[in-house]
Amino acid sequence: MSRAASTDSERPDLAIFIPSYAGGGGERVSLFVARALADAGLRVDLVVARGHGELRDEPLPGVNQVDLNALNEILAAPAWIRYLKRARPRCAMSMIHTANFNSGIGARFVPDVPVIVNLRIALDCDPAAQWWFRSWFGFGPERALYKRAARVVGVSRGVAEEAARLLELPPDKVLAIPNPRQSRETSPNVAPEHERFFDKPVVLGVGRLAPQKDFAMLVHAFAEVAASRDVHLVVLGEGPERAALLRQAKELGVGDRVFLPGFVPNPQAYLHRARVFALSSRNEGFPGALIEAMDAGAAIVSTDCPFGPSEILDGERFGRLVPVGDAAGFATALGAELDSPDPSPEARNAERADWMRQFDPDVITGRYLEVVREVVAEG
Repeated sequence: MSRAASTDSERPDLAIFIPSYAGGGGERVSLFVARALADAGLRVDLVVARGHGELRDEPLPGVNQVDLNALNEILAAPAWIRYLKRARPRCAMSMIHTANFNSGIGARFVPDVPVIVNLRIALDCDPAAQWWFRSWFGFGPERALYKRAARVVGVSRGVAEEAARLLELPPDKVLAIPNPRQSRETSPNVAPEHERFFDKPVVLGVGRLAPQKDFAMLVHAFAEVAASRDVHLVVLGEGPERAALLRQAKELGVGDRVFLPGFVPNPQAYLHRARVFALSSRNEGFPGALIEAMDAGAAIVSTDCPFGPSEILDGERFGRLVPVGDAAGFATALGAELDSPDPSPEARNAERADWMRQFDPDVITGRYLEVVREVVAEG
């Protein structure tokens, strides 16, 4: 890890603050933004509360990486404040809720460094899918801290509008910037030990095995579909619900047709070969896995959760939407998709091409670059 800059000539234009290098969508987007803005000519520090996680070794050319070695991710404020006072970045931007909270505290103690806060998931949601801090303390602490932010960026229109309402933020300080489509130069083959998944049509899920993603509902819906069809369910990801999901699949009689191969750095090969991509979440912000599925030309069934799927799919123009938690409805939608003629991924990509341009990396980079320059100019 590099040390933070200490002289004015090395002062970073932007410090991007994240909790860790965990392999989630927020972390992936954070690394993309760091690389893209460095490529655009900004001096960028990527600051992590604790430098561990699946994405730790991702290449970040031109980006200065700073590990705060904080006690833990939620209690990183003292180390973050010390970094701000030492490095004096012209602008700071936090990307994930624990970093956002600490970033708001930093704005209180180092007010001459303007802060941009990114909200990447619905705030007001099912308690089982809620960030524990909000379920304990409500929105009061964040409401107080985020009022100090120069800008609050929602990852979708829904997230931005909800944030303005719940956090009582001035509308002119709130905007929406979606996740980019992150094109892969290569789509490596599915690992040989996983080839057996694809000897039947595959329903594919991607995400952390946690309550927010509601893979329990997906397993229930899949069991109903599998009663009359010879199909497999593959869910890429790791998390605390692994054992419970495998137990549920066994109890429903589909234990030999449900596969959880773990975290996969590049799911594109799976997306290209899946018969249907399924997003079962209770809440999101702007799910990157759904953008990747769109990019791969996959057929899609998704919950109409807050927020993101309806915006990405343009209503139901590019996929099927089902109410959150509706296992029977999800099974019906999966069955209809499995039984319908299957256009090639190339045909779906041609249909989606114009719509997907709004998520192109250069478009999203331009929007982040614009807001950073605005905030620095105002400061």
